[in-house]
Amino acid sequence: MKKTILAISLAAISSGVMAEQTVEAKADVNYGDPTATFSSLGISRSNERTQLNGTYGWGAGNMIFADLGAADKKDEQGKIDFDYRVRYFKVNDGLGYSVDVVGDRNTTTALVGGMYKFDITKNISLFPMLYGGYMKSKLDMPIKDSNETFKDSSLVQGGLYAMYAFDDGHWLYANPKATYVSRAKDFVPQIEVGGGYMINSNVSVGFKVDHTAESKISKKDTVGWLQASVYF
Repeated sequence: MKKTILAISLAAISSGVMAEQTVEAKADVNYGDPTATFSSLGISRSNERTQLNGTYGWGAGNMIFADLGAADKKDEQGKIDFDYRVRYFKVNDGLGYSVDVVGDRNTTTALVGGMYKFDITKNISLFPMLYGGYMKSKLDMPIKDSNETFKDSSLVQGGLYAMYAFDDGHWLYANPKATYVSRAKDFVPQIEVGGGYMINSNVSVGFKVDHTAESKISKKDTVGWLQASVYF
């Protein structure tokens, strides 16, 4: 169940997947701007999972993202514990909107929504975001302090992505957000912090830390990731 909620977080266009936080090489754009168009291949690693990240950008702000991950160990049924996401992302003058499908062996979530970029200073940008969608699970999801369970629910997620862009092309960001799960009548608060360091104009390394707070349908959980990407 906890992994289902984390998948919801990844699905929302929170810019949490670090493969999305690099842009095409332009002198006047920092590589951490999540509303930029680019193409890349990358790999992300936590203490127990590996994820491959691919992006393809073309034309006037069109992007396709594809992520595929797997745990080091098989699940309780002896099957590969995998997760995935596919997204189409469109950017137009600082406004980005997307359609996402994300899931694993037992859950599927679809989300639509968008974000808008506000440049506060030369180095600081804010991106408020709002998404809505629907999740469906093969397994019953329990609600804390209740005898009720559910397998599907509508979702609404709001958040804010804040980025500091260094003049040398590196970046730091924080992304607090909350997902309202209608069937549980509760919010799942989360925050993601991370950053990237440009080794050269085509390669970056980075990190992120995902924290999920306890709620009626989620346990307190913190996961750290390391990531590397090559850009084309």
